[in-house]
Amino acid sequence: MSGRMSRPSRLTRRRFLTAGGGLLGAALTAPRAFSTHAAAQFKPADITALAPAAGTSRSGRIVAALSERALALDPSDHYSISSTSVLRHIFDPLLDVTNDSKFVAALAESWEVVNPTTWRFVLRRGVTFHDGSPFTADSVVYTLKRVRDNTKLIKSFVYQDLDAVEKESDYAVKVTTKHPFGSLPSHLTMLGIQPASAAGREEAFFQRPVGTGPFKFVRWTRGERIDLAANPNYWKAGVPKVGEVVFRFVPELSTRAAGLRAGEFHVIDRLPPDMVQTLRATPGVKVLSVLGLEVQQWLFQMARDPDKNVALRKAISLGIDRNTIVKDLMLGFARAAVCPIPPGLIGYVDLGVKPYDPERAKAYLKQSGYNGEPLDFVLMKDLYPKQLEIAQAVQSMLAQIGVKITLKNMEIATARQMRTAGSYDMFYSGWAHLPHDPDWYFGQWFTQAGAAQLSRYNNPKVEQLIVEGRSPDPKMRQQRYQDLQAILWRDEEPTIWPYYSRAIYGVRDSLRNYEARGDYYVLLSEVGIA
Repeated sequence: MSGRMSRPSRLTRRRFLTAGGGLLGAALTAPRAFSTHAAAQFKPADITALAPAAGTSRSGRIVAALSERALALDPSDHYSISSTSVLRHIFDPLLDVTNDSKFVAALAESWEVVNPTTWRFVLRRGVTFHDGSPFTADSVVYTLKRVRDNTKLIKSFVYQDLDAVEKESDYAVKVTTKHPFGSLPSHLTMLGIQPASAAGREEAFFQRPVGTGPFKFVRWTRGERIDLAANPNYWKAGVPKVGEVVFRFVPELSTRAAGLRAGEFHVIDRLPPDMVQTLRATPGVKVLSVLGLEVQQWLFQMARDPDKNVALRKAISLGIDRNTIVKDLMLGFARAAVCPIPPGLIGYVDLGVKPYDPERAKAYLKQSGYNGEPLDFVLMKDLYPKQLEIAQAVQSMLAQIGVKITLKNMEIATARQMRTAGSYDMFYSGWAHLPHDPDWYFGQWFTQAGAAQLSRYNNPKVEQLIVEGRSPDPKMRQQRYQDLQAILWRDEEPTIWPYYSRAIYGVRDSLRNYEARGDYYVLLSEVGIA
C-alpha cells in the first residue's frame, strides 16, 4: 500500500494548527534500587489458591479496543504495547510492576541479590499451566535460556548478559550474569513464563499459547481480535473477576470512540485531548488520565544519506518549534522533552528544551550540503493521536528552512516493514518505558545489535555507557545515563524527542476497579463489570 503524500505549504504560526491531541508525559516514580552488598529479599502478602468450588462467581464479558494491532503471541518476540497487554492475561512473569513502579511478586514469591552477578528466585508452589501441567523451575530455565539463546527473538539482546540459569530445586532458580545486571528485575516483568514442554514445537505452541495467567486463550483472529476465558484455577484468590475478555484491535480513533459511546467497547486507549470533553459529556462514559512513561521519538535512519549527516539532523531539530506543537496542537496536554528519559525514571536529567531557531537551522543546512532532495517521514497510521496533524506541522516548519518532507502515512505493519528495511529518512514513533527502567530502551535503540533493524545507530562509546548503566548501584546508573544522554541530546541528535506523553483512556462506567496505567497496559484481570 502506498502512503498518503502531503505537499508543504506556506506556514504561519497558527494557520496549520488545529485543536489537537496526543499524549502527555512525565513519568512515574523510579524503580526500586537493588543493593549489591546487603541482599534484598522480597516476599508477597499471603495469597491463597483459588479453587473453583470456593463459590467465586464469574460472569460478564469485557471488551477492550486497542489502538495497535497485536501481531505476536510470543512474549519473547515482540515489543508491542498491545501484545504486552494481551499476553499479560495469558502468561505470568516472575515479577510484576505496579503503576507506581514498585516490583512485586508474581511467579517468583521472593527473590534476592546474592552478589552483583548472582540472583536467586524462590518460586510459587501450587501453580499450574492452563493444560494442568505444574509450574516448576524447569519452566523458568526453559524460558530464560530460550530468550537468551535464540538471537532471532526480538527481546534476545536484553538477555545476552545471562551466563547460567540453574535449577537448584523444583522451586528455586539461580541466575548468574556475565556482568552486573541491575535492571534484571525490570526486564523480567516483561517476560511471560512458558512451559518447558513447548521446547521444540514453539511455532505451533504460540498459535495456541498456554500460560499460568488469569485467562486462557480461546481464539485469535490475527490482527483483529483475541478472545480469552477465565482461568478457574488461577493462583491469586478472587481473580479474574469476569468470565470472558475480548481484545479488539481498532487503529481508527473514530471507530474506537464510536464503539465506546455506543457501549460496544468498555475501554479504549490513546485518546487525544480534543476528544476528552466530548466523551466526558457522554452518558455512561468516563475519561481517565495518568502521567505516562512515554516519550515521543522521531528516528533518523543513521546508515542512509543524507540522514547520517549530523549537520542536517541539527538543522532539522532547530527548525521544529516544539513549544508551538505542545501549546497549540496538544492543547497543553504535553510537555516539551528535556532528555530522552521521562521524568520520574532513573537517569532523568534536565538538558534543556531544544530551541526553535530557523536562522541557525539554515546555517547548519548549508553546512550539511543538503541539495533539496525530499526526505520520507514515515508514520504508523492512526497509532498516535493527532500524529498526522503534528507531522504536517513539522513538514510546514521544515519547508520554511528549505527541507522538503514527504509524509507517508502507512498501515502499521507496512510502516514497521519499512523501518526494518531501512526505507525511511524519519520515522514517527514513541517509546513507553514498559519495564519502568530505561535500560531496555537504550539497549533496543542505541546498541548496534538492538538498532540493527531500527535506526541503525552505532556508537561504541554510548554502548559502553549503556553496559555500565546496568550496575546495581543507582548512583552509578544515574551518572552513566546522564553521560550517554549528553552525547545523544547535544552532540549527535540521532533522534528528535519532541515531548513527553500522557496516557488518556475512555472507560464505560459499568467497569469496576479499572486502573489507568502510565505504561499503557490495559489490564483487566482484577476488573469487574456491573
